[in-house]
Amino acid sequence: MRKLQVLIVDESAFFRRWFGKLILAIPGIQIIGEAKDPLSALRSTCRIKPDAIIIDAKARKRFGIDVLKHLRGSVPVPKVIMLTSDIYCRYQQNVTEKADFLLHKFTEYHKIPEILKRFASSTAPECKSPGPGFFGV
Repeated sequence: MRKLQVLIVDESAFFRRWFGKLILAIPGIQIIGEAKDPLSALRSTCRIKPDAIIIDAKARKRFGIDVLKHLRGSVPVPKVIMLTSDIYCRYQQNVTEKADFLLHKFTEYHKIPEILKRFASSTAPECKSPGPGFFGV
């Protein structure tokens, strides 16, 4: 049986390792990549075609929501868990239209395994290469 393939996106190496440990404990789930910013996430998503992405809503260079806007608007994409360490109301309206789940990074991370198990029971569509011009690519 094929494992659910996950990409983790967070500026912090600490959080990428932390989420990685959490995910590796789940049978049937495989981490196939990490990205430290939304631009790298976009490139990785289209190269490695993950089934699911765990992405931080806010980064110094760009916002995770920018990646979702581009991907959701142009191609079928993997399932997305958006994380925030900010107040929900700032992101909730924009994110819930594009991400499958919005979780608070510090208080709701424990929900990630159950959500990934749900994702594993469905098939994620393939990602096509994004068009030129996104983030200057």
